[in-house]
Amino acid sequence: MSQLGTMDPHRLPILIVGGGPAGLISALTLSANGVPFHIIDRRETFHEGIRGTALQPRTLELLQSLGLFEDVKAISTPPYLMAVHAAGREIASEVNWADEAHASPSIPHPGPVTVNQSVFEGVELGIELVDVRQGDEQVTAKLKSKDGEYEESYAYVIAADGAKGSIRSLLGISFLGESKESDLMFTANIKSTDIDPTHWHRWGVFGEKIFFLKPVVPAPMFHVQAMGANLPDPLPQSTEEIQAMFNDISQSQDIHLTDATCISVWRANIRMADKFRAGRVFLVGDSAHCHSPAGGQGSNTGMLDAVNISWKLSAVFKGLALPTLLDTYEAERMPVVAEMLNLTKQLHHLAFTRMPTSTLEGRQTAERYNDPMWRPKHTLQLGVNYRWSPIVLEGRAIEATAEKSPYGIDGAKLRAGDRAPDATSLRDIHTGSEATLFSLVSGTNIHTILIFAGLASIDFDEVQSNYSNIARVLAVFPSSVGHLGPPLSRNVRGVSDSARTAYTAYEVDERECTYVVIRPDGFIGAFAKRPEQIQSYFSEFIRLP
Repeated sequence: MSQLGTMDPHRLPILIVGGGPAGLISALTLSANGVPFHIIDRRETFHEGIRGTALQPRTLELLQSLGLFEDVKAISTPPYLMAVHAAGREIASEVNWADEAHASPSIPHPGPVTVNQSVFEGVELGIELVDVRQGDEQVTAKLKSKDGEYEESYAYVIAADGAKGSIRSLLGISFLGESKESDLMFTANIKSTDIDPTHWHRWGVFGEKIFFLKPVVPAPMFHVQAMGANLPDPLPQSTEEIQAMFNDISQSQDIHLTDATCISVWRANIRMADKFRAGRVFLVGDSAHCHSPAGGQGSNTGMLDAVNISWKLSAVFKGLALPTLLDTYEAERMPVVAEMLNLTKQLHHLAFTRMPTSTLEGRQTAERYNDPMWRPKHTLQLGVNYRWSPIVLEGRAIEATAEKSPYGIDGAKLRAGDRAPDATSLRDIHTGSEATLFSLVSGTNIHTILIFAGLASIDFDEVQSNYSNIARVLAVFPSSVGHLGPPLSRNVRGVSDSARTAYTAYEVDERECTYVVIRPDGFIGAFAKRPEQIQSYFSEFIRLP
């Protein structure tokens, strides 16, 4: 997968090393921006093992913006209830394993879905980066394929080559953290027609030995996860040996497992790079951080890394933004990743060390803090924010937040740096058709200036002309007021907020004029009350006329 020769042939493309989720989202974002790239991977074949199965709502919104959500939805399964088994097929209890967001027009995807990470792979295989040299204007990459070694020049490099990749060491970047060889998880792909595919099944006791069967598409495929201090040693290497381990933990021989593939062992390796950038090379995903699978945060975090740096690289590459914009990648993403590692370490500790008195302990309090499988609401990543970012502008007269909370705080007032909410039932002023806000601001390739006009008379065309190379204008009118001021031209889209979903989500007074700048990655770059504040926001990193 590459996009070369679509722009000035004298401009060097961007190299993406690694074809997993972070690499693929990088490629798709660059493609949406019309930026040439080349994506490679040292593997000879794609990974067939099931991993990274939970896609969080924030990631689903990103995929929706890239036009991929319906494709992913078609091959995903919902967050089925967890069936806690006493023995064999008998289900002792059914429990939720993930909290969901409150139903709201501002949140189109309230909960996670399950899908195999391997669907996020697309790359030229069999090419390895073995050395890298940097200059002021380019990166020279030494590549190795079956035909030998050769060199190519690139404008920038996105390193998505994973926790075991070579780029960190080539650049002298430290990988700080810890390994816990004793904390291991046995995984495999397996088939079974003796157990229903509409539950995530669980047998055994945490801390001793526990066995999961998680249904994935296509049926009757399941993802096996087993862990605990009392797993067999050595671990199974065949279908027959997995069956024997399962029979022991499930205390039954009623469920037959077949066709085991991709048998592997994950060992705890929880680390974070001490920097995410070295010159013209940027680390994303597992190349920058590796983690426990507990909580389903890793690949989701990697994909948000990817869109963050990729829209910024695109703007700089096309000459629209100042190179200093690239400095904000570390400033925004490192606090989020550090918080993610703290969260997953806590969940990891529960899953690997806690020994409940019964496998029926899923019936706990509403918050279920001590349940190893419970995924609280903040794991949905809808609260992830960049309020502290140097390129975020809060232009309203509101009290400043004293605490940096990268995963957000429930019930907090919406601020610049937060996720941009969705809105429904927006009626087009010109055509009368209805749309959601996300459908109008999607693409990851341009800013959107929402103008909540209120009672003000605004020359929307003037705003559009001031920022035409970097932003589109969307005028949002309260249905109770309608459109005041100069008529909208065809250059500016206007919608009536017939159900007040936009004004409610953005906490805007219908009588006042408020500007909201939504970045290409779906975060709020600025809240403004005056046009000059919009200019102040963009002047921090954009080359204005």
